[in-house]
Amino acid sequence: MLRKLACALAALALIAPPVSAEPAQAVTHEYIGSITLITGDHVTVRRVGDRLVPAVTPAPGRESVHFATLGTGDELHVVPADAWQRVNAGTLDRRLFDVAALLRDGYGDERRADLPLIVGSTLEPQTRAKHGMAAAWAAQDAPVWLDGLRHPTLDHTAVQIGAPSAWKSGYTGKGVTVAVLDTGVDATHPDLRGRVAEIRSFTDESTRDTDGHGTHVAATIAGRNERYRGIAPDARLLVGKVCQANGCPESAIIKGMRWAAERGAKVVNLSLGGPDAAGSDPLEQAVDRLSAQHGTLFVVAAGNDGSYGAETVGSPASADAALAVGAVDRADARASFSARGPRVRDAAIKPEILAPGVDVVAARSRHSFGTGAHTALSGTSMATPHVAGAAAILAQRHPGWTGRQLKAALMGSAHPIDESVYDQGAGRVDVDRALGVAVTADPPALSFGRSTSDDPVTRTLTYRNPTDAAVPLTLGVTGPFTLSASAITVPARGEASVEVTAGAGDGQLSGFVTAAGVTTPLAIDREPESYDLTIRTVDTTGALTDANFSFLFGGADSRYRPIPTIDGVGTVRVPRGTYHVDGVVATPRPDGAADSHKVVHPVVEVTRDTTLVIDARAARPISVDFDARGVTPKAVGVGYSRSTDTRAVLTGVLGDTFERIHLGQVGPPVDDIISNIGGAWTAPGNRAYHLAWFEYGPIPTGFSRSVRDAELARVDATYRRQAPRHRGMKMWIAREPRFDAAVGFGVPFDLPVARTEYHNVDDLTWSAEFHHLRGQATDQVVVGGPVRHGVGVHREDWNTAVFGPSLAGGDWAARFDDTIGLAIPLFGDSANDRYGLSAVDYGRTVLFREGVKVGETRQPGQGQFEVPEEARRYRLETTATRKSVYAPMVTAAWSFTSQRPETDPKPLGKGGNGLPITAIRFAPRDLDLRNRAAAATIDVTLQPNTGSDPSPFTTLSIEASFDDGLTWHPLPVTRTGPLSATTVVPDLTGEYVSLRARAVDERGSEAELTVLRAYGI
Repeated sequence: MLRKLACALAALALIAPPVSAEPAQAVTHEYIGSITLITGDHVTVRRVGDRLVPAVTPAPGRESVHFATLGTGDELHVVPADAWQRVNAGTLDRRLFDVAALLRDGYGDERRADLPLIVGSTLEPQTRAKHGMAAAWAAQDAPVWLDGLRHPTLDHTAVQIGAPSAWKSGYTGKGVTVAVLDTGVDATHPDLRGRVAEIRSFTDESTRDTDGHGTHVAATIAGRNERYRGIAPDARLLVGKVCQANGCPESAIIKGMRWAAERGAKVVNLSLGGPDAAGSDPLEQAVDRLSAQHGTLFVVAAGNDGSYGAETVGSPASADAALAVGAVDRADARASFSARGPRVRDAAIKPEILAPGVDVVAARSRHSFGTGAHTALSGTSMATPHVAGAAAILAQRHPGWTGRQLKAALMGSAHPIDESVYDQGAGRVDVDRALGVAVTADPPALSFGRSTSDDPVTRTLTYRNPTDAAVPLTLGVTGPFTLSASAITVPARGEASVEVTAGAGDGQLSGFVTAAGVTTPLAIDREPESYDLTIRTVDTTGALTDANFSFLFGGADSRYRPIPTIDGVGTVRVPRGTYHVDGVVATPRPDGAADSHKVVHPVVEVTRDTTLVIDARAARPISVDFDARGVTPKAVGVGYSRSTDTRAVLTGVLGDTFERIHLGQVGPPVDDIISNIGGAWTAPGNRAYHLAWFEYGPIPTGFSRSVRDAELARVDATYRRQAPRHRGMKMWIAREPRFDAAVGFGVPFDLPVARTEYHNVDDLTWSAEFHHLRGQATDQVVVGGPVRHGVGVHREDWNTAVFGPSLAGGDWAARFDDTIGLAIPLFGDSANDRYGLSAVDYGRTVLFREGVKVGETRQPGQGQFEVPEEARRYRLETTATRKSVYAPMVTAAWSFTSQRPETDPKPLGKGGNGLPITAIRFAPRDLDLRNRAAAATIDVTLQPNTGSDPSPFTTLSIEASFDDGLTWHPLPVTRTGPLSATTVVPDLTGEYVSLRARAVDERGSEAELTVLRAYGI
């Protein structure tokens, strides 16, 4: 079984550091995780303030490769230089280097040992072991996409769309097969009993619906309940599980779509999706291909990112053949979350139809969180099955119709609301009207695309008549559009066309053509005054090159956009304005390595078609020299951040030496850029240098520093050993005082070791992160608090037993309203200003309320639990086991009283109120470098939870075991303060000391801790 890092930081949205913390030193950064790229290179990521900071360890044999970094507060790409050309060409999925998203979606090394891919034009899934990535990368030539994860896009509603009238007419979806591709289904639910004809899982999990999303969707389509009846209650359901605990793998979705189409599903419901991009991704290709091959209608949730503005419709709703569904509330107002158009790549009309999606009540899976037989959910996920059910009813009425015809009829009969066409498509679905449709429009939505001028644009709208009688149509039009005719006649079993012309105007213009009950949405995106911005990327030989990583930042939305180049030339269309353009250009060396030149144009005025040359020769060298001898660079980087009122962009180049990295700015200076230059160096005698410099205003064109030991802070650090054949890595992270910009670097070393570490002062705050390495992978990480060392000598110990729970510097256990949220790190070392995470083989967390189990998770120290408002007595138990010499099992328990907080200590409810719990911390004195002692005095600290007032202990008992917990012996306790004590373990023979303690404080809260093999004898 793959071991998982017990990473509380990324697991719990309720918890956010820190509240009003009282530990003397609060932890200032959070370790997020590590990921092995498709190239075999290893990236670790931590959050420092509001930004993500990467560190890269190249794969063996790739030490000379440079890495471009680009991100915002929540996004981070790390792209090796030998991938730049393929990313630019579109044959390598950019998501393979989006390390923030890869970690968020569970691809991190702590969670899986392989990387799922989709390869070649046949879109075949392929799983590649991470330990062989570098070799496979060297031989890779076919197009490669990440087998990414898409996510589910979360009584009155049937009446709202006209379903009861259809039922009265005898149309209930009978005889029609609808496939639901989702999180599985609880087929035993009374509303779905007998409705599911076949269930199949395309994931590694069973078909059991532990999420509840798929059951809710299936019941919305075909549930049988007097009050919460499905839209097509007699439809036959096929259920494919394509979503697992951490999301929906794209390869599983594709397999599920093929299965559904081949099994005869007329309609396929996809209440899932992910961000759309300019190209055609594998899911979009699969939707269009299967629709054409089988006549299937794929009804797809548009997504829930509408609050972010335009162009937020997700994929695969963005596919041409998909029917993209947005959401309305019960008053037919567009839901604020409902994704908005136009489509990213061509301003096509998406979403295409709306349906109820707010507080939709349907069946709750008995395997999912919550209580009761039904639950209310909101999202375009909930709107989508309303349209799928309507399509099933219509397919019963017209069994020979293709998915294309069903889509046209549903859109043509929809009820427009008071919104732009780009936000609603044809309007809210009306199944009763759809049953009466005879004539349909082709296309059912007339998109005029994106226009760069005010010139008229004309498109053809064709009406098709499947009946045996001619149908005369009187035509009307709204918006800045005109028709070539006001009336036409569509012959029996024939067609007739009309020309529609879009007139002048600015911005996104929309309207409708109406024709005897058939409504067709129209839209054109007439861009504001805009121009082509073309870049030409030139290496140091003067040649155009695609070996570059370039982007644009700025504009009205302050987003960054990659600028891919072909033959060294790339063009983007932008509104008139001022932009920031950046490119890092590689020039190969004869020895096979390459020089990287990062060239920044912070002010680019675009008032006409503009060509900008990103010339590598504009960058200048970087040099750092030392008065100490034998200093060698190991990891270096240059970068900067630039912020607007709404966004920030962070970018840089990482490498092994400054000899091949150059930096330069072209154009006028600006005052909103913070540049950083730094790295890690080693020297003989176990010496290391961690240095960082920050510059404000213009980006340095070249840089040089002379480093003198006498001007630095010196840290004499001891790193103990937990097990043979493990190494360590110390990351020193520097933060500047003005804007909290941060940069950090680390170097691996053998354990145990005593090192001398130097870092510059320069009004910087430093914090450290220690990685315990098994090979290249991190199996434990300990994160320390901030220090502001002055010039002189300082002392630190790391990787020192006892390893156990720590509540330093984070909201690890909090209550928000009626939810208790937990993310307690269980493997900090003995220092009280640090917390620690570890790979574990088994974990469990259980919360009890007055002896009755509230809930349980299979994650150590983690969980979210709904609790009643009133004050109640709770007991929290957690345990974790791991393969380790020390602390192979940690078990902790807390008993406390909690009730709904009267006030929230943070704006918008972030952080919650700290639970009144305490961590018991052991710190044996005089351990040797292998964490052993013959006899030991142990300092004991009771560490209060962040946001909870310290409460002195009234009772503290400590026991020791010398046989791995078979027998226990009481130890003497000497109180040294309200939250501290000492105990003494006698001089004994044997191998290990295990420790067990129980504390009660003045509030009546209790804490218990057991650490097997706490330290060695």
